[in-house]
Amino acid sequence: MSVRESEIAPEVTSAALTPTVRGYLRQRRFWIITAAVIILIALVLMVLGNAGNARGRELSAEDSSPVGARAVANVLRDHGVRITIANSYEQATSALESEPGTLLFADLGGYLDAGRVRALSDAATSTVLVDPGFSILSELDLGAMPAGVATEDVSNEVACRVPAALRAGSITTGRVFQTESATGCFGTDTDGFSLVVSADRRVTLLGSRSVLQNDSVLREGNAALAVGLLGENTHLVWYLPTAADLEDTGITSLEDATPTWLTPVLLLVFVTALAAFVWRGRRFGKLVAEDLPVVVPASETRRGRARLYQRVGARTRALDALRIGVVDRSSALLGLPRQTPADRVAITVADRLGRSRAEVFDLLIARPATNEAELVRLARALHDLEDALAAALDPTRPTPPGQAPHPTDPSSLDRK
Repeated sequence: MSVRESEIAPEVTSAALTPTVRGYLRQRRFWIITAAVIILIALVLMVLGNAGNARGRELSAEDSSPVGARAVANVLRDHGVRITIANSYEQATSALESEPGTLLFADLGGYLDAGRVRALSDAATSTVLVDPGFSILSELDLGAMPAGVATEDVSNEVACRVPAALRAGSITTGRVFQTESATGCFGTDTDGFSLVVSADRRVTLLGSRSVLQNDSVLREGNAALAVGLLGENTHLVWYLPTAADLEDTGITSLEDATPTWLTPVLLLVFVTALAAFVWRGRRFGKLVAEDLPVVVPASETRRGRARLYQRVGARTRALDALRIGVVDRSSALLGLPRQTPADRVAITVADRLGRSRAEVFDLLIARPATNEAELVRLARALHDLEDALAAALDPTRPTPPGQAPHPTDPSSLDRK
């Protein structure tokens, strides 16, 4: 084996040009970290959502979870109160019509409209509304309006002569109400009242849900207040509306669901957009008269692609593009088939120029570009190599500076 044959390409140890997995991940670590954070947040929200569902149904008389109200319901039963748990609006109405009594109503999801709430309240002997909304208070006209949340956790000031409130003495606070004509209990002049009783004593507003919940019913006088309000009558209808209680609107088509103002608004938007197009448009017709197809010089696309590679720092890809072009053109100059591997082309080029196979293989395939300056040096070296090969294969072409004439060049034979 000769020395030149020993300089075979596979023996050259150099970094591969194809990016490794580590390099790929390093280049895209920002987007990978961002995606991981988004997935983590989604998982946390899913876990929290499932945890919230596992807590149980809030204020349910059959729920023993911390937010349920089973403890209060059991105490009321022990005191002789018969509790009817209504699972729908119809059941609540039927129970009150068959035997009037106290209605506990807590529409935490806002499913019932104010008119249906008023009908239930009129059918009951007394009504306890837990954390009612603005529309319900406006419909019932109790002289009380929502006033936010109390600044203190516990209210020790009864401020009224309601028997149930007097027995409780103090309660845990929550939402409060402002009132002028009704009786307010457990509050201050600045925050409002956690408990409001209407002038006719038929409707009671309870802003604090914690008074009825299992985990806080034993705090302060919550239990005494809950039993006093809900145990006035021997019959209690416990009603928590659900999505099944939503009233059927009778809408059967998209036309019925479309509001009457939508069509005029869409027409106005269309006319406004058309006016803006006419106002901002320079002129109608073709902006530039140009024959097609448009021919773009190759130098422009080459420079544009080079700028894109430079902007994203894709030195490896830019160098690969240069090397692929040199290998393809060199293969054509040497008369090799198009399917010839790049390492075989490098060996043939080295033999044709009389250079070291390892050097040519390193230039055409193996050597990486670690920075911009190295990329420029490799590009120039590739250009010189291609020029030298073309000059070696075409004796009439001038020999590049620094390149010795090929042994088969007639001019070199003359000099010998």
